[in-house]
Amino acid sequence: MKSSYKTALSRLTLVPEREFALGSDGFTGALYRPEVDEYPGKAVIMFGGSDGIYPLTRLLAEQYVARGMTILALAYWNEPGLPYAFEKVPAESVEKAALRLRGQGFEKIGLWGISMGAELALIAGSLMPELISCVTAVCPTNICGQGFVKKKGVQQLECSAFSWRGEELPWARLKASKFAILRDSLRERSVCLRSCYEDAVQNAPEEAQIKVENLGGPLLMLLPEHDAMWCSEISADKIEARLKEKGFAHPCECVRYKFASHMLVPITSRSKKMFRVEREHPDECRKSDSDAFEKTLAFWKEVWQDELPQR
Repeated sequence: MKSSYKTALSRLTLVPEREFALGSDGFTGALYRPEVDEYPGKAVIMFGGSDGIYPLTRLLAEQYVARGMTILALAYWNEPGLPYAFEKVPAESVEKAALRLRGQGFEKIGLWGISMGAELALIAGSLMPELISCVTAVCPTNICGQGFVKKKGVQQLECSAFSWRGEELPWARLKASKFAILRDSLRERSVCLRSCYEDAVQNAPEEAQIKVENLGGPLLMLLPEHDAMWCSEISADKIEARLKEKGFAHPCECVRYKFASHMLVPITSRSKKMFRVEREHPDECRKSDSDAFEKTLAFWKEVWQDELPQR
């Protein structure tokens, strides 16, 4: 993690307009504005996954800022003052960031999250539909999962990964087994936690399933056809089925890639080599990363097209 942290820091090129501190602002983040604003009055809150490397989130934010979107890169865990494990991580960080953007004149706010960040994006979007007008979830899950800490592998905690208003959210129990993780990772020749999540994703009690039908706007999901890390393709099926069953009032688009990894992002990282598909099909994976990037920009354009000025 330290080497990735240093690498990300060395590659950051943009200076944020403002940085927010947990003590004074209630959340940790960095606000970036583009030179040419292609989405006036719109902003996206962006956060990463269980790697917990905040500079990587900022590095990713720079890619979208270069294409005209205002981005608030958010750290929601693994930074000073925030939880250092997925142990009742407060979703209020997203709310406070969104309220700050509203206070600065942004009329529409979207969320972008990957992996555990996608879990948070769906949770936060469903809890605050009046604040969040669209969600992009990369390699999502359909459940609020059990808390865990990365210590000598993955150790489960007897609590929810996320909380809201001081109360832990209902959660689905995972089945973490060091033997199963090692076995599956050797079979996949990739980091593989599917055995931890598959039963929870398939059979979570209703209270632990994310109430995606409460989202206040359109949803875009981006994922591999086979996600070696966890079961995002099964989760996406569950989410789509739930939205159909509940009569979701907004569009939902799901894009799946044959050649893509759990790190479906338009930045290079040595961490991608953890996944066999990235090692065996690097060019195809880069094309998928680029396509997902472009589809995200197109999604925002479509979501907000009636409110964007004609150029």
